[in-house]
Amino acid sequence: MKMRIDIIIPSFRSEGLTTAAIKSFEKNKSTFNFRYIVVENSDDTSYKDKVEALSDNVLWVQNPTRLSNSYANAIAIERGLEHVQSELVFICHNDVAAVDPSWMHFLVSKINEGNKLVGTVLDNIRINAVHISGLLTHTEIAKQVDIYPVQRDNKQVLDVGDSLTQYCSEREISFYCCRNTENNSVSPHELDEKYSSFNVDRAVDDTGKVIFMHLGRGTHKNFGLYHKPSKILLGDWLSFLGEQ
Repeated sequence: MKMRIDIIIPSFRSEGLTTAAIKSFEKNKSTFNFRYIVVENSDDTSYKDKVEALSDNVLWVQNPTRLSNSYANAIAIERGLEHVQSELVFICHNDVAAVDPSWMHFLVSKINEGNKLVGTVLDNIRINAVHISGLLTHTEIAKQVDIYPVQRDNKQVLDVGDSLTQYCSEREISFYCCRNTENNSVSPHELDEKYSSFNVDRAVDDTGKVIFMHLGRGTHKNFGLYHKPSKILLGDWLSFLGEQ
């Protein structure tokens, strides 16, 4: 029997990013049975049919909210968790992509080694938490931890999902993060040629093979609000994934 893993994908009026993410998961799902829980943080239904057509296992959750930024991401994850039925849950942003059929096998192998939380990148600030852009954890843990951002003295001390790492750390529960280019734990020059110059977050397995990527600032790029030089923009991202 194929192992089922529910995948929560928050979205906000971003058809291109969300469909590209699901397509990458479907292409590289290998022996897993993925169920996609897409939480649309608006009243937009214009791309609902297109998303549902990508797989037989898609649940669209309409979640109009006035919250923004990390708080919007948090409420989407919270709504998504209400529908999770699998023992393990993968939580991610919609500006991500699996790029090798071994990706989930690798993450699950780290769970089987005794880790309760396995991520693709660490946040470089605050508590250096496993970043919510792509992580696998036990559903039981995800449902009992408050994943909302935390503010103290007008300063953000925890971003959305950081509390999962805090929960593990305080209880001396093992967690793991892939080596990746964002945390400088792997050099782009070590990667396969097609990934070495593609300037996004690239996570690798124990052999150094790229298995997962995160565009970063996907929502801003989706609405044309991000223009920093040398960074990969939405069109480049979608074009690259289309060639995989």
